[in-house]
Amino acid sequence: MEELRKELVELRNELEKVEYRLKKLEIELSSYSKEELKNELKKEHPDLEFDDDLLELVGTQPYNPVEKDKEIIREIIERLIR
Repeated sequence: MEELRKELVELRNELEKVEYRLKKLEIELSSYSKEELKNELKKEHPDLEFDDDLLELVGTQPYNPVEKDKEIIREIIERLIR
């Protein structure tokens, strides 16, 4: 039984590492999209400055139903805090 517990702890640790790597990749991909969005917006509005954090929250996310907004924003903020 103790051996199974140790294995479970190891698996959880490995899962945390994989989740961390996945979140890091998601952030990298979202920043790429954010840069593309900024470039497009600058074409239309060359005199404006765009806030990266704001674009991260609203400008680069795919369409989602309104009822998922709170959940999605919470996840993004959580990623930014880490």
